[in-house]
Amino acid sequence: MKNLRKQKEFDNLRTHGKRYKQKHLDLVVAHPDENSKIEKDDFGLAVITGKIIGNAVKRNKVRRWIKEWFRQTDFSIRPALNYLVITKKGIYTSGRKAIIKELKNALEKIKHNFK
Repeated sequence: MKNLRKQKEFDNLRTHGKRYKQKHLDLVVAHPDENSKIEKDDFGLAVITGKIIGNAVKRNKVRRWIKEWFRQTDFSIRPALNYLVITKKGIYTSGRKAIIKELKNALEKIKHNFK
């Protein structure tokens, strides 16, 4: 897993990415650009959590839940793409299982629509 940190990577996601909306999060997905150092079976990930979610402890916990799920997910479920997860209000109170369910739903849509 590669953490997406450069502005150029975010701009690529914003301009070329496809957004999958869920109740508590949005998932933006795009192919890595040619200059990216992502391996064939690797992926890029960034998680954006705003202050509306809660204090720093809650925001960091949500980030850890999402990143850990992406690390443990099999390649057959999660294609080698760049992912941007934008969290929405109420994600922390919905709980970890609800977040995982929404991520799975979004990834199922990606598998059918994004090749």
